[in-house]
Amino acid sequence: MDSQPKPQFVEPALKEGCPADCSSCPTFPAPFRRIGESTYCRFAQREFAAGEGVTFPADRMVRILFVLSGTLKLECGPAVKLVTSKQCACLSRGERYMATAQDEARVVVLSLIHRIEFCEQDIFDRSMPYDSVIPTESVPTLSMHPTVERLFADLFSVPELCECARYQKMKATELFMMIKVLYTPTEHAYFFQSMIQPQDNFRVFVCNNYDKAQGVAELAALAGMSLSVFKRRFAEHFNDSVYHWMMRQKAMKIFADIRDGEDSTKVLMDKYGFHHYTQFSRFCKNYLQATPAQLIASIKEG
Repeated sequence: MDSQPKPQFVEPALKEGCPADCSSCPTFPAPFRRIGESTYCRFAQREFAAGEGVTFPADRMVRILFVLSGTLKLECGPAVKLVTSKQCACLSRGERYMATAQDEARVVVLSLIHRIEFCEQDIFDRSMPYDSVIPTESVPTLSMHPTVERLFADLFSVPELCECARYQKMKATELFMMIKVLYTPTEHAYFFQSMIQPQDNFRVFVCNNYDKAQGVAELAALAGMSLSVFKRRFAEHFNDSVYHWMMRQKAMKIFADIRDGEDSTKVLMDKYGFHHYTQFSRFCKNYLQATPAQLIASIKEG
């Protein structure tokens, strides 16, 4: 099915200027009013026929798509991902995505500004995994837990509540509380990789973002830190220099590609930014203790 330009996704309007005196609200007492107070979020439900879709603009919104039925093709630059029924996908801010239904699809979209807090605690905390590199994807997806799916069954059943900003924030908080309990810290780190910041978990931030940077200075800039502060924090968490660690990660990816069947040194050089074979060979000998040809031969023999 050919991809055609899709209309831009438009956030539904909410009655943000509610005239009620919330200080004595009998429906949402103080502990609930505090939930998401500083967070902008809104839910929208959309139904698409096959071939229909929408474009999500590159703005400050993080969007989470919950595919209740059907299949969506999500495109972000050259990356393409199919999100099937009972799956959810997290779209990062600052990136343009085009969604196209492959068949009749029903989708709930949660748009939010960067993070959700509840009980004055952020969903991201120190329980995040410290010992693994999380796979980097432009469209991370998870299977939708049945309890999360049931949350959407009656979410839009009362139109008056759907127009209430506080109701939507409350339901978003309920959703995130479920996500916090029903999914593992590793799944949190993977799915919300574009939302995790250094202050949440420095190690997970580095593991999720190092391959987006061309060098140490650019990675420090992504973290919003000076180069000296970033290097000091990195040494505290990784007991290694930033440059050496990043080179080892590149070497591990090269070896994984060879192990998975890639036997063209030219393809590997183009993919990992090596312009001369001697440079590539020296890198492999330093970090993998063998030349590219030796690595390829050893995998074939094994």
